[in-house]
Amino acid sequence: MEEVDNTSATTAKTLWTETILEILYLALKYDKPDEVVRKVLTQMNGCKPDYIINKVDQKLGKRTALRVRMLMHK
Repeated sequence: MEEVDNTSATTAKTLWTETILEILYLALKYDKPDEVVRKVLTQMNGCKPDYIINKVDQKLGKRTALRVRMLMHK
């Protein structure tokens, strides 16, 4: 039986996730309204909330990560 190479699919998913994270960082950095941030967060389906919150915490700090946590749980 042949092994299936999922490298390109994994790479595409990783690039997509990183791109959406960058958009999220910008929306948060420029203090966009909650509705805008929620729209970005909905594009990150498949990512665990803790992963997103940790990435935001590392990039923008605890206060912003708390905002994301609250938006994800509303």
